[in-house]
Amino acid sequence: MPVTTILIVDDHAIVREGLKMVLDLEADLEVVGQASSGEEAMAIASELSPDLVLMDVLMEGTDGIYACRQIKNNLPDTRVLMLTSHSAAEAVEASLLAGASGYLLKNGGRAELLSAIRAMARGESLLVPSVTAGVLQRFGELTRPKQPAGQSRDEDILTGREKEVLALVAEGLTNREIASRLTISDNTARNHISHIMGKLDMTRRAQAAAYAARRGFVTPEI
Repeated sequence: MPVTTILIVDDHAIVREGLKMVLDLEADLEVVGQASSGEEAMAIASELSPDLVLMDVLMEGTDGIYACRQIKNNLPDTRVLMLTSHSAAEAVEASLLAGASGYLLKNGGRAELLSAIRAMARGESLLVPSVTAGVLQRFGELTRPKQPAGQSRDEDILTGREKEVLALVAEGLTNREIASRLTISDNTARNHISHIMGKLDMTRRAQAAAYAARRGFVTPEI
């Protein structure tokens, strides 16, 4: 029987241990590691090359969306299932843009979790029904014809440099990585992002990533 190796990533130890207890009862699933942050997840995934990563979205420090993108860049065959309590459309969309193959809410039961993991192991993608409609609507907007230049007021309020920074935010780069890519200081990168968020009336990077996708600055990795 093929065995699916799994890395559990969550910043709450009780959640990690609970998931491990559930998965350890299944002969076809093997938990090979645990991580408490996105940064730790990237290091352990690189070392173990698991078949599947169960990834929380919001964690202190490096979040799950950034970690997902980096893991997929380094291990394209490793699949990532976001397992979270956050159903906000921006978080779902940003996760898919980062390369996640599934998005599951923590309020589901044991059977739903096991079914999702096995579906991912078969190469399928998965979205919990409660978030599917919103995601399909948002990604449907990506296929619509773009407005002619100069007709989008939101886009007009961003400078050319701010659009470059926004595209890099959508790629999952940190402030320091953006600064390095554009050969600017960390403070300048941070100021650009602050100005972008203010102009677009946003508070989270996931919102900015979703906005960039809708404007065609980045291509969804799904």
